[in-house]
Amino acid sequence: MPFQHILAAVDESVPPNAVLKKSVVLARKCHASLTILKVKRTHNFNLNLLFHRDKSKIMPDDRRKPILAYPDKQYPIRIKECLSHSIHNAIVNECSQLDYDLIIVSHKFYPPFFSEFLIADEWQLLRLPNIPVMFVDLEDWHENGHVLTALELDNENTSHLEFNETLIEESKRIATLLSNDLHLINSYLPDPFYMSFNQQPQEQLCERDKYKARLTTVARQHNLNTRNLHIEEGLPEDTIANEASRLNVNMLVMGSAERKGMLSAFKGNAARNIINKLRTDLFIVKPRHPH
Repeated sequence: MPFQHILAAVDESVPPNAVLKKSVVLARKCHASLTILKVKRTHNFNLNLLFHRDKSKIMPDDRRKPILAYPDKQYPIRIKECLSHSIHNAIVNECSQLDYDLIIVSHKFYPPFFSEFLIADEWQLLRLPNIPVMFVDLEDWHENGHVLTALELDNENTSHLEFNETLIEESKRIATLLSNDLHLINSYLPDPFYMSFNQQPQEQLCERDKYKARLTTVARQHNLNTRNLHIEEGLPEDTIANEASRLNVNMLVMGSAERKGMLSAFKGNAARNIINKLRTDLFIVKPRHPH
């Protein structure tokens, strides 16, 4: 089901252009209502903004056509203003008044040490139940680009398998809206050293083949191109970010970071690290039911 009510929130910390353009693109393509929430902070000092740094501009690829859209008088946009000490609180308050099915905010970047001690204001939106969140970067979306979806294949309980179905369906929707193709990625950790000391190279290869076979089965079940599958050995926070960068994707789709699901499997502050490592738009899908 397409998005019907989109909330795009902006504040004075970064230019709002990317959030405005991309929210209009999605709203138009989905025929959705669009609300722009302009948040004015109630105090000037914000520790998050002290460490915040914008991603350096990457030269655009001239072979791809940007997907552009700007607000105009013909498209109805509701603009609201509010005072709040944080963009997270402003969004939570707005969502308590009206029903939204997508939140769009700017994807900000912080020094690596930041997530070891602090949590960014906008990252707290991951705790907001049910409503998916899209973190958008300054780069324009391009036609004939790529959407990459990260799946966890080790967990075979019913609720997790259902959530994987939701992830893929949401990813297909985004890929169709952006006229992009869809890629799937699964990362896995090799057996611990003490278990694999006597393992032969062929046995290690079989472990990779096992995950490739699982991902291929999932792709065929959803009529996806089996050539667009990626199996990477290593920590998800490293392999997923690296593959997204290599493919130069328009968007990475991942599961919710709360309680269960892929991001919660990371230890310590790794969930926040992967968000901060990604130099692309990020679409966080929430479980439709408690997961």
